[in-house]
Order: sequence, then C-alpha cells, then structure tokens
Amino acid sequence: MKTLTFRLGQFAICALLLTILFRYVLNLCIEINSIIGTVLCSVIYFCLMYFFGWYFGKKEAVENGFHDIGFRFHFVTYIVCIGIGFGVYYLEWNTETIKSMIITVISWGVGLVIHFIFFLFEQKRTIKGYAKDEIFQ
Repeated sequence: MKTLTFRLGQFAICALLLTILFRYVLNLCIEINSIIGTVLCSVIYFCLMYFFGWYFGKKEAVENGFHDIGFRFHFVTYIVCIGIGFGVYYLEWNTETIKSMIITVISWGVGLVIHFIFFLFEQKRTIKGYAKDEIFQ
C-alpha cells in the first residue's frame, strides 16, 4: 500500500494553510478578548478541516481503493497542527503556554494511538488495504 499519495499531499497543504490562518485569527480574537470570535473561529476551523479530510479521503478511496479508516489523514493533521503550534510559540506569535501545548500533544497523541490500534485491527481484516469482501465477491 502506498502511504504518501497525491490526495494526502493536497490535504496536508490545505491543513497547513488553514491551520496558519486559524492560529492567526484565533490569536487576534484572544487578544481583543472576543469569546464569540474565538468560539466561532474554532468551530469554522473544525468544520473546514473535517470537510477537507472527508473530501480528499473520499477522493483517495475512489482513486486508490484504500481502506485505512482515515488514520493517515489523522496523523498528518496531528503533525501539521502540533508543528505549527510549536512554530508560532517559538516565533512569539501565540498566547498559549508551553504547558497547554504539551497537554494538547499528549491528549491528542493518546487519541492518535487509539486510532492507530483501530487501524491495525482494520488492516488485519483487509488484504493490501482492500476490504476482503471487495476482492471475493
């Protein structure tokens, strides 16, 4: 199974750009103490990230026939978001503390490990990334 694909790369670029924009707008909303702006910004970011993951994931499933329950997209999102989070922290363009960032890394990492375990169980039920019922019809 090919791990890095064109659609995954497109998703990574979208996630990178969207996360940079999100961090910038979120920082502005926090600086002006806008609770509504902060919540709205976060909800819009979540919806857009979900949409991009769904869109590129569906296209990849059709084009490449992958059956990986979205783990690769989740992993790319984790790397991009955590990387940008630490990047803006060290550029002093952030209102987050290092402690809250470490908590995010650990808690999201636990979720990622759980997703990876489900991914491994799903891989045991497939042959080279294809569902067995798709091969033996």
